[in-house]
Amino acid sequence: MNKLNFRLSNFVLSVLTLILLFTAEISFSSDRQFVNTSNWGGTGLMEIPNARILDDGVVRFSGAVASPYRWINAGIGLLPGLEFSGRLTAITNIPALTENYGSNKDKAFDIKYQLFAESRELPAVAIGFNDFHGTGLFTSEYIVMSRQVYPLDLTFGIGSKRFSGGQVKFFTDRYSLFGGFEFELSDRFMFMAEYNPIKYEEDVPSARGVPQGAKTPVNVGLRARIIKGIDMGISFQRGDTLGLSLSVGSLLGDQVLPQAPDPAPLLPVDRRPFNERDNRAIIQSIYDAVKKAGFGDVAIYTDGKDIICEFQNNRYLSNQKAVGRVLRHMLFNSPHDTRLLTAVVKKGDFPILKISVKPDHMDKYILGDIPEETFVNKLLKVEITNGIAETDAKNYLKVSDKKDFNFEWEISPDLDIYWNDPSGFWKFSAGVAPYVTFDLWKGASAYARFTVPFYSNISSPTAEELPHDVVRSDISKYKKDNYTFDRLMINQILRLSDRWFSRVSLGYFDLMYAGVGGESLYFIGDGRAALGVEADWVKKRVPKKLFELMDVDRYTLLGNAYYYYPGLDITFKTQYGRFLAGDVGWKFDINRRYKTGVILGMFMTFTDTDNINQPVFNDDYNHKGVYMRVPLRMFYTKDSTKTLNYGISPWTRDVGQTISHWKDLYSIAGELMPGKFKNESDEIKN
Repeated sequence: MNKLNFRLSNFVLSVLTLILLFTAEISFSSDRQFVNTSNWGGTGLMEIPNARILDDGVVRFSGAVASPYRWINAGIGLLPGLEFSGRLTAITNIPALTENYGSNKDKAFDIKYQLFAESRELPAVAIGFNDFHGTGLFTSEYIVMSRQVYPLDLTFGIGSKRFSGGQVKFFTDRYSLFGGFEFELSDRFMFMAEYNPIKYEEDVPSARGVPQGAKTPVNVGLRARIIKGIDMGISFQRGDTLGLSLSVGSLLGDQVLPQAPDPAPLLPVDRRPFNERDNRAIIQSIYDAVKKAGFGDVAIYTDGKDIICEFQNNRYLSNQKAVGRVLRHMLFNSPHDTRLLTAVVKKGDFPILKISVKPDHMDKYILGDIPEETFVNKLLKVEITNGIAETDAKNYLKVSDKKDFNFEWEISPDLDIYWNDPSGFWKFSAGVAPYVTFDLWKGASAYARFTVPFYSNISSPTAEELPHDVVRSDISKYKKDNYTFDRLMINQILRLSDRWFSRVSLGYFDLMYAGVGGESLYFIGDGRAALGVEADWVKKRVPKKLFELMDVDRYTLLGNAYYYYPGLDITFKTQYGRFLAGDVGWKFDINRRYKTGVILGMFMTFTDTDNINQPVFNDDYNHKGVYMRVPLRMFYTKDSTKTLNYGISPWTRDVGQTISHWKDLYSIAGELMPGKFKNESDEIKN
């Protein structure tokens, strides 16, 4: 860096600092237009971050190139004030260790927390940690401030490690200043400039894509908003490099296709008193309305005073919305002198959740005469139930569905992506998977799913050399042209008390294992906490054979604990015990449900790998991964209970492995516990 550049950069940073710290009561607009992606996926300019963050629940996918670097990124507003991002960086002028892998590539995760949001008196302040887990090729740490003097957004920060040109401890020995600004030219165009302190010539050798260093630390660029949520950028970086970027952002799970109108019923049908109507005609009219609304396993009861509706929610993703619709149908078809309306939500033939309300309270709530908080906390009774009524059911007149043999079938797409293997970075299998489910008897169901791959290039020379009794590290053998049942099983759910459930499973659980398993789970209080135990005894399947099993036995024995935190809609799960490979220890899982219905989660294990005899790459390893459940209604024109499940975790490890079950007890009953139901009770009015 020459002296002129150095002096100019420090002068600009000094001016920015003065503006940030001493400017107060300045008019500023929303900071949303300045929440844009950097090269590496975090919110920022090009190579430096700013103090802006993604809104809670907003997801952003982006890609950028500034030779020799290429970035593929994903970021999310994980919690209020907390941004999390992950990236894949390819250094195209440095070869990988194996020829088939191509250029050197690095995975990294970044996290940023906004300590203070911007106000009229103070700038926004954020702290961040880049590449905090993994190889650490691009590790950096920083504190940054951003101040809006509209249409300018000014940024000033101090960073260590890569932002100071070296891998040292946080803010010790070496640190550097950085800064920049964005200028909104119009609603669609934005100019940006930054001082970038990165000394590329001091990067780790395996990531030193610019060994000669940057010609100048000043980068400039132009960002254009193509349509809402889609931005493109062009920049001139390091004094000699053209940069390009593209980002797509949206609320996680936001509707892709417009929903068809589905208005809630608003007008009474028949509110004459009980003594002027036939009781059977009353419950028949409610039954017809609830069935027409799309609900299943419907039963309506009355004793001439109260009306009860049992149903299964196979219509809406939100159980609260389903209950609200059922209560409306009951209200508008019931006599005005009805004492109590009760909706009972069922799952797998078991009545689980009972919601009761007086008709006039429900009516006033719909009209907006009763506040949400008053209605939910004082007038709506939500409790666990094991039957239709507190008294003898024989006193009730009943209209219900006929018990038929119920089944469901579908042909779903089947895509498996296998990446980061030394034999090739990107491999996949694509095909279809027809499946069918049957309801056999109370609590019993069967599931068959057959995989039909159309194309697969999944292979791993490493897996071919492994012993036959490894747990999961040879999974590539099962992913290559394997036409087979990946599930063929029976589940039996038992209800031992109001809060105590058990499960027995038998069959082929996944592509690799078949056997028998069981689980027992007890919900405490209002269901926000639960304790249980699960165990599986399985045999390993022979690859590419429909039913043949190896003489390889495995078993697990795990204690489970769940806790639901309603404030942020977060579920914590902890397991302790013996995993499939014989390693003993802990698995921690945390997931959050967003307002759109998307569930995003992550897990990590801490086990004693000394019990795993081979292979050696399992030693001291912590199994980890992330997963997402996306409601399919975002792709439909109507609501749906179905979800698309996708996860990312290492395939070729044996540590912390379990059997993935079709239906676990918490997924069956946990959603219908009072503690979780009342957390999103505003959906009742929808």
